[in-house]
Amino acid sequence: MTYETEARLKSYLDTNQLSRERLCLALLKLDKRFSNVRPRHPHGGRDGGWDIDAVFDNSQKVAGAIGFMIGANDAPDQKRDIAKKFKADAKSARFAKGDDNPPEFFIFFTNIDLTVTEERDLIDFAKSRGFAACDIYDRERMRLALDDIDGLAARIQYLNITLSEAEQASFFSRWGDDIQSVISTGFQRLERTLKRVLFLQEADDVLGNISIHYELDREYEPEEIGHFRAFCSFQLAEPKHKIFGILFGRSDDADRYREERHRPKELGIHAGMCGPQWEHMLDLEAHEAAGREQDDEKWEFRGASSSVGAKKVNKIVAFYSHDHGFFRFQPRLRLYDLNDAWFIHFLNASLAEKLAKIHVFANGYKLASYGKAGFQIDQTPFEMEVPNRFSQEELADPWVRIRGARSSSHSLHFSEWTPARFYEPFDISSLGEEGQINQ
Repeated sequence: MTYETEARLKSYLDTNQLSRERLCLALLKLDKRFSNVRPRHPHGGRDGGWDIDAVFDNSQKVAGAIGFMIGANDAPDQKRDIAKKFKADAKSARFAKGDDNPPEFFIFFTNIDLTVTEERDLIDFAKSRGFAACDIYDRERMRLALDDIDGLAARIQYLNITLSEAEQASFFSRWGDDIQSVISTGFQRLERTLKRVLFLQEADDVLGNISIHYELDREYEPEEIGHFRAFCSFQLAEPKHKIFGILFGRSDDADRYREERHRPKELGIHAGMCGPQWEHMLDLEAHEAAGREQDDEKWEFRGASSSVGAKKVNKIVAFYSHDHGFFRFQPRLRLYDLNDAWFIHFLNASLAEKLAKIHVFANGYKLASYGKAGFQIDQTPFEMEVPNRFSQEELADPWVRIRGARSSSHSLHFSEWTPARFYEPFDISSLGEEGQINQ
């Protein structure tokens, strides 16, 4: 693999500054003389003349710089350019403005092959500028490190060079027991990490819907439930597309929130259900343009669904539909916009007493789940902010709030836990000739 490694170092990472820096970072970490190896600005920006920070021999501050040539061929003009960059980076690192503790050790990585004399001249230059020590990783030295057993992983990752049979044998002879230990003891951790990566990727998708499953303590007859109200209010951590909050819920009477009735009014969960939803709009731009206090907050009605009644009741589901996915004429919320949101539930008192668990779902993920130990019923009187469509007889069973067990509300923090995906997508290979899923 000697020739292939050298060839890849010459040009494989052309224009890929990020991978160059990560490759050099990995090589420096393999050098046992150095510790606390870390990048400075791998995505660009002012770096003070060097790319890598480290500590040499647990005492000396290290500045690491990188100078790669595109299509390196060791021509005289390329060597002059590398020498020029070496000197510029060394001076910048040693005399960085505002640095009261300048680095004492300078290390330089280049994909140009340098002679012993050329290296010595550059090292002497660095020392003449005040560095106590200097070291250079030229192309041949990097190749040796990458073709060593310890460097094979970095070689695969950054140069995409597979292992030969002999290298595989050496690699597993050296690391086989450690790999087996990682597999046997860390598989669950790996699985958790992969699930988190998948969630963070899919959390960037448009928010399709949210559903709250209010699980009851047993199965009830419809007559035992009668009139019911189950609503949930989400408050976002910051306004997104002028949406600051959402309110949605479920109640009896399928036509309760329709302008015109399609059937005679009949109360009770057996007769039908409705699902209204609102969005709390906050126009900060209008407020700033006005330059004065004004009412820039309002709840906007976003329609209501209707459904048939229930013959048996063991749970009630409140549903918010944000995006239907057919045509999109305006920006929409993403699933990740629910991060750090807080939410509270509003139920009629008799229904709240029957509540056993609360489950929160969105876009195919379970975001949260609470048993009785995770919530409390707040019976303090209050008024709902949305238009009232309930009679005084219905409100005789008063509103109550379901709060967190030790807080005024529940909240979502994706940095603290990873939501659980509750279904797996099918592969195309699982579909039969007629488009049916082969079980």
